Amino acid sequence: MRERVFIVTVVEERKRDIWTPRDRAEEMRELVSSTGCDIGGETIVKLREVNPRYYLGKGKVEEIKEKVQETDSQVVIFSQDLSPAQQLNIEEEIGIKTLDRTQLILDIFAHHARGAEGKLQVELAQLRYLLPRLKGKGILLSRLGGGIGTRGPGEKKLEIDRRRIRRRIEKLLEELKEVKRRRSALRKRRQSNEIPAVALVGYTNAGKTTLLNRLTKSNQLSSDSMFTTLDPVSRIYYLPGRQKILLLDTVGFLNELPHHLIEAFKATLEEASSANLILHVLDISHPVYKKREFAVYKVLEEIGAKDIPVVTVLNKIDLLPKERIDILKVSYPQGVFLSAIKGYGIEELVNRIKGFLSSYESWLQLYLPRDKIHLVKLLPRDKIIELCSKNGGLYLRARVNLATREKFYQKLRG
Repeated sequence: MRERVFIVTVVEERKRDIWTPRDRAEEMRELVSSTGCDIGGETIVKLREVNPRYYLGKGKVEEIKEKVQETDSQVVIFSQDLSPAQQLNIEEEIGIKTLDRTQLILDIFAHHARGAEGKLQVELAQLRYLLPRLKGKGILLSRLGGGIGTRGPGEKKLEIDRRRIRRRIEKLLEELKEVKRRRSALRKRRQSNEIPAVALVGYTNAGKTTLLNRLTKSNQLSSDSMFTTLDPVSRIYYLPGRQKILLLDTVGFLNELPHHLIEAFKATLEEASSANLILHVLDISHPVYKKREFAVYKVLEEIGAKDIPVVTVLNKIDLLPKERIDILKVSYPQGVFLSAIKGYGIEELVNRIKGFLSSYESWLQLYLPRDKIHLVKLLPRDKIIELCSKNGGLYLRARVNLATREKFYQKLRG
């Protein structure tokens, strides 16, 4: 049976915020719906001062208890993070399982983790979150029955013994260290092979995976759920002219993504920070697309990717009228407007990627037979690193951009 959730969206009045209470409540509804739970009810609380014991005032907690009973909800979820003590005190007062936003996000991550790397990262984040909360009986006993907040990756039950959790965390850190080492080696090999990398980043559910599938004609799982992609996905793609590039799909970003989640997914997020170009996929049909755009740039800064060139890809134009698209084009004169699901605008995006990477230099190493020696004149003199006679021809090493490389090979084949 699906659990019924009561959502408490808290807005701290002392914090200046571009996200309105309605924005935050809508995002909480999306997050809860992604877990497969039903929404029994919700309330928005404007908080002037944090209560150390209950986070909210005692009277407000009692109000929430009444609403929870009226809606027959089995779980209450807060939009803000709670301390372990606050979480336990609220749970004991209300009498049902109490979660905060971080635990909700972790539950969604656990549900979508399919590959080995994603499972390792999610389990590490979950156990680090859970460890300080294993004090007292309230939180622990209420979760032994299962459901949201208890699921580890692959639907396995989360460990609840403190000593075993600590040992498991140590083991996960070692395994992730090895993952990071392998990923770093793969990056170095890719860079030594002169393959440019293009990372797709964006807010969760912006359409990154759908775009990857459209470009590469692959069938990576995509859906309307949040955080469908947790494991890093890479695909080889050939631009017109047979220039080989690597397309990297990344985990979806979120406003105020919990810091320890960023830490847990560092190995995955490093893929974006090592790319030659970032495609920022933005769901332009979403009511708060501008705020989501800001949230993505904030995460890019946190992972050390803010200086990498970005092409803004304004996705889902099929959901907007032409008049609206024309207005948006004024605001985003350098943006690429497309629909990944319908295929509109894909050619323009490919040309934009090619145009950017045309300045990306790579090694040209080959032997020119006697009848092709004249082609050396096509190369800028300052880009020729080595030139020597060999068997009546020339051995050539040069560092050239994509356009020069294409022109050279066309003449060589002609």
